[in-house]
Amino acid sequence: MSFDIEFAHRVIFYILYFLFFLSSAVFIERLLYFFFTFPAEKKLLQQELEKVGEKGAELLYTSYSAKLERGKGILMFVITASPLLGLLGTVLGIMESFNTMAEKGVSDIAAVSKGIAFALEATALGITVAVISLIYYYIVVGLSKKYKAEIKKAILKLLSE
Repeated sequence: MSFDIEFAHRVIFYILYFLFFLSSAVFIERLLYFFFTFPAEKKLLQQELEKVGEKGAELLYTSYSAKLERGKGILMFVITASPLLGLLGTVLGIMESFNTMAEKGVSDIAAVSKGIAFALEATALGITVAVISLIYYYIVVGLSKKYKAEIKKAILKLLSE
């Protein structure tokens, strides 16, 4: 039973495309939450604060700020895994090039360079997915910090009254 390097290389590409889709879906979900769901939850927080008072303020802050943090772990996973998968794709592509050189000889430069180009595409895709996911991550973190400050401000305002 032989190992099909080209098939494994294609699987790496599909995994990278899936990771890009996953990070984009998390980013879009977080944006929808921040801009549409959070304002309603902020009003709900104010109502709950009036009921529980100072005793439950810390618990409410913790539960509402935890909602703001969702999805960051997935983004960090994609940021970490994408370049590594791209590197694995590069190694597989270079192995394919060496197999081609062993089969056809070193004189067939077109066949060898095809494998090297394919290998570099995996690296480029992995880095691209990681960079885009990193941008998503910093946008989510920035919005999360902004809305955590809003929650804290609302709690302090209601407690000072």
